[in-house]
Amino acid sequence: MTFIILLCWLLPMLLAAGALGGYLSFGLGRQSRRAVAQQFQLNLQMGADRVESAVEASRLPSYDPELREAWTQYRQEGNYALLYRRCSSLFTRLYQSDSRFRYAVFCFSDDPEGRAIAVVNGSSGASERQVRERWRGDLPAVTELASGLDTAVGFLERDGQIYLVRNLLDSGYQTIGVLALALNQPYYFEDLSLLSWASAVSVELGPDTLFPVKGETPPEAGEGVLEASVNKRDFLLRGRALADYDALLAGFGAYRYMLGAMALSLLLLLFTFRFFRRKISRPIQALMAGAADIQGGQWGRRIDCRTGSREFEYLTASFNQMSAQLQNQFDCLYQEELARRDAQIKALQSHINPHFLNNTLETINWQARISGDANVSKMIEALSTVLDAALDRKGRPEVRLSEEMTYVNAYLYIISQRFGKRLAVDIDLPDALMDCMVPRLILQPVIENAVEHGIGPGGTGRVALRGYLKENFLILEIENNGGLSPEDEAHIARLLSPDHDMAAEPSGNIGIANVNQRLRILYGPACGLSIFRGEGSLVTARLTVALPREEGDARAPGGPSAPSGREG
Repeated sequence: MTFIILLCWLLPMLLAAGALGGYLSFGLGRQSRRAVAQQFQLNLQMGADRVESAVEASRLPSYDPELREAWTQYRQEGNYALLYRRCSSLFTRLYQSDSRFRYAVFCFSDDPEGRAIAVVNGSSGASERQVRERWRGDLPAVTELASGLDTAVGFLERDGQIYLVRNLLDSGYQTIGVLALALNQPYYFEDLSLLSWASAVSVELGPDTLFPVKGETPPEAGEGVLEASVNKRDFLLRGRALADYDALLAGFGAYRYMLGAMALSLLLLLFTFRFFRRKISRPIQALMAGAADIQGGQWGRRIDCRTGSREFEYLTASFNQMSAQLQNQFDCLYQEELARRDAQIKALQSHINPHFLNNTLETINWQARISGDANVSKMIEALSTVLDAALDRKGRPEVRLSEEMTYVNAYLYIISQRFGKRLAVDIDLPDALMDCMVPRLILQPVIENAVEHGIGPGGTGRVALRGYLKENFLILEIENNGGLSPEDEAHIARLLSPDHDMAAEPSGNIGIANVNQRLRILYGPACGLSIFRGEGSLVTARLTVALPREEGDARAPGGPSAPSGREG
């Protein structure tokens, strides 16, 4: 066991610890460098997006007709006071509350030194006087940069202040003046200044615009120097950062000691897990699986679980003994139930209505005395068919519906000779039903009952037989127009009661009770015979027969669920 533990657990754990240690020493460093480079590029991209929004803001005066209209009016009338007032209102509205700019200065092209509009953002902390004093020193560099821009934008760095510079043109593409927007640098590059792993960061928006945003300007090359750039339509933003990798990875040194402690703890945990799994979990799982199999119907299920534990060996032996006894008891109960049902069915099938036999023989005798017709031969053949079905020499509990109909047709032929045109019979059974299996002689007693009660002395009657499928049931209905009296309904309810004792019933009343009990014994309490009143004088007898389910969907004990429909 010690050798297996050393070979299967300790050696792989040592290899894994060595691989993890190498990763902490080398792979983590490369991964950290990749991560900081990606973060630097992302933060620079965010700064570039904000600078791009400032460029879009510098175009706003060109889109506003106020500037061009004021300039055109000034060229026509020469009223500078009106031009100043209208332009000052425009630039105040556009830039005074914009947190992206500390201030904005617009100087007219005809007198850039004397005619300038300054708009100061109140949150910048600078006054208009301070801005104008500074502007006088920055104006020459701004106008020099603007002279070569045409319609483009440019950036200028002056003593730590970055200007966004562009020319504003009239409709004839003549320069109205130069707009200089002083960028609020923390707004654009604050994300770069907050990089914890960088000791120095600088950015560059164009020639001669390199300025630091954190610490001193990093060197152009060397260990830990990162460079990135973002190219936009109007400018190229470059960034440079000096990364302190030693400080970044300093916190990972303690993980090497933690790794050893984790490996030792994992080794002990795995050993404990293996012990409990072998001694407790597996035996319990085996007992639970055996109990589930028995619950699912696998009587006699045995389990084999050797754990070296006397307690579980005792439980396993007791379980197997209980399962064997359960199997034996169920086998006995099953055989007894089969024998009881077989005896009941044979006893019920042995009853034959003597009144029907007497009436048939009387009809044959009457027909033979009156006319020497060949119908006598046919009636004898029909009677032979019915007797053969009643005697059941083959001992079959079920026959096809097509064979059952041969017995019905024989009976109907015999009875038609008795009643003649006074009896009308309608049969509506689709061919698709003829292969369904039904108990032998379940239709003839019910049809006989319908004929006897549907035709009064000297009267006429109609009997209809129809069938259909509903869910997993075959429904056969026999309808007559003889009506039901309250006494008849009470009598039928007594005959069709599940606990009805036919031994005390006169032989002339056992036909429908016999059919009902046979169906209930064969298919369960959901099936059987029901007789109920219909519209007018119609009376319907309904037989419900359960059809075999698909393989693997065996009928549950107690019979299938009852189909929905009218209740008898």
